[in-house]
Amino acid sequence: MPVGRSLIVTGGEPECITLENFTWINTAIGNVKRSINGAYHVINVKHLPRYLAEFCYRFNRRLKLENMLPRFGYIAVRTPPMPNRLLTLVEDYG
Repeated sequence: MPVGRSLIVTGGEPECITLENFTWINTAIGNVKRSINGAYHVINVKHLPRYLAEFCYRFNRRLKLENMLPRFGYIAVRTPPMPNRLLTLVEDYG
């Protein structure tokens, strides 16, 4: 454990979600769940790494929404074609 950090034992009861230390963690987890459930009708464990990667991409650029689409287009144009066998390698992950 890093120096200067204390361990918080919650016990797992429902009251633990009201602890001030976990406010932002609970908010982040709720945002991820809401984003994934809102965008996808069926959630497949096989594709979960891709869902989380998409959420992270959007979350990291949430303060510059006007730049998101032009940046995505720039990246799409500069990315070389990739064979399907390489694209589906990530499906075997996990």
